[in-house]
Amino acid sequence: MSEYQEYTITLGFTAALGSKLQSDTIFGQICWAIRYLMGEGNLKDFLNSYGKDIQSPLLVSNGFPSGCLPKPIMPPVTQEEIQAVVSANGDERVHASHKITTIKKMDIVPKKVLQKFQQTLLNPAALFTALYEDTTYTSILKADEGQTTAVVQHNTIDRVLGSVRRGGLYTQEDTFFDPASTVFEIYLKTSLFSKAELIKLFRFISIEGFGRDGSTGKGHFEFSIDEGISLPEAEKPNAFMTLSSYIPTVNDPVKGYYGIVHKYGKLGGLYARGIDEVRGNPFKVPIIMFSAGSTFFDQSYHKDKIYGGLIGAVHQNEHIRHYAYAFPLGVNIEEKYENL
Repeated sequence: MSEYQEYTITLGFTAALGSKLQSDTIFGQICWAIRYLMGEGNLKDFLNSYGKDIQSPLLVSNGFPSGCLPKPIMPPVTQEEIQAVVSANGDERVHASHKITTIKKMDIVPKKVLQKFQQTLLNPAALFTALYEDTTYTSILKADEGQTTAVVQHNTIDRVLGSVRRGGLYTQEDTFFDPASTVFEIYLKTSLFSKAELIKLFRFISIEGFGRDGSTGKGHFEFSIDEGISLPEAEKPNAFMTLSSYIPTVNDPVKGYYGIVHKYGKLGGLYARGIDEVRGNPFKVPIIMFSAGSTFFDQSYHKDKIYGGLIGAVHQNEHIRHYAYAFPLGVNIEEKYENL
């Protein structure tokens, strides 16, 4: 295969979003766009090309607020280390408690903070110190100001009677965005598609709507695609952090620190209707994936090394698979944490 071309896709949502910007959902949307625009045969060829070569034809990350990356998952910072940072900054622990709690709960960090550790060693205390002393503490809070999550009530419609079904009230959680202040970035590598082809695919997705309830007006966005990816790779990585939801294969390293995400997947496109091809069942079996930010030690890491795969046995239709590749970013974690 040819070398990877790298792209950064910038999204600004103009409608409420019902699904999270996770790599497996993004990949599924790309697949349906391929099927509708290029035909079922091209989609089958695309999917069958995975696993047959050391290089996969397309890798995609989760979506992150512009300028941010997932917070590396490592052992928790100790109370003694926290107190040392607070005291060194001349603060009182009580007055700093809200800031400390916020930093602990962060699941994203600004790129510029992570950049500091890509020429040195990454450890829990150093990362906490950088977040505590940097103005990025407030910039992370601002990243959330442009979005609001709300529980929205819906009625179930009886399609036979054409009226609201008694007892059919249910709720769903939707996220609303301020397009002027909330922008997301997705990173993508491909050896198959040109920039022009990617623009066509994402234009289709933007019109159809991303994720749940696209047919009712959710998930619409404006986008741009730029060549290149600006990610702070470590100079001498001994581990990688995944920027996507990920399931390792039997040959992948599993020693590290991780979070998990439970996936209760639903098929998209025509399959969402429960057509005969999926035996009337639009739902995948539940699976557990490592979340973005999970870190794994690998002394042989290099930028284009492949981790993960397309997972089978997720549906009655044996041809349906689930995207579970890592989008790896090299990091250099202090060695003592490798043996904890």
